Order: sequence, then structure tokens, then C-alpha cells
Amino acid sequence: MMSAIERRKAAKALKIEAGVIGISPKKVALLTNIAHSLSGPASQLEMLDDHERESKRGE
Repeated sequence: MMSAIERRKAAKALKIEAGVIGISPKKVALLTNIAHSLSGPASQLEMLDDHERESKRGE
């Protein structure tokens, strides 16, 4: 499974690629959608990590 950091890096790379001048609008849309699909789970993984840390403090 990709870590949150790996997902954020991949999403950033896709967003940069989507910003290249001259690529088709469809490719821009696809790259942007994939980037968003990676960013959402990255946030959830970060929230899970935060929850795990908080839970360990409370033990």
C-alpha cells in the first residue's frame, strides 16, 4: 500500500504533468482526476495515523 507521503508526491507529479502546455484537455482531466483520487486517501491515511498516535497516548 502506498503511504500518504507517496500518494501526495504522485498526486503532485500528476498535477504538474497536467499543467504541461499542449496536452489534450481529456488528458488534463484524467491526470487531475487521478491526482484527486490519490489525495483523498492520503488525507484519510494521515487522519488514521493521527488517531493511532492519540490512542497510544491515552493508554
